[in-house]
Amino acid sequence: MSVEQRIPNGLVGPVGVVSLLVGLVSIVLGYIFTVIGVTLFFELNGLDGVTRTDAVIVMVTGIVLIGVAYLGYRGFMRFAT
Repeated sequence: MSVEQRIPNGLVGPVGVVSLLVGLVSIVLGYIFTVIGVTLFFELNGLDGVTRTDAVIVMVTGIVLIGVAYLGYRGFMRFAT
């Protein structure tokens, strides 16, 4: 039994909208975290005391959020059609 068959017809639209919102918020935050992580890694800003490990953690968090954005988009496309 697929996910579309388990969700009542009245909830398919709102689930699609929530998926789209999750995707949009995740892509914005993912972009911000990735860019900040890159600038921290290459020491392009004036912050002291940030190690390369911290910068990599911030970059990986951004990349994971971009992946969540893709899943939100896929969820929207699944429930919107």
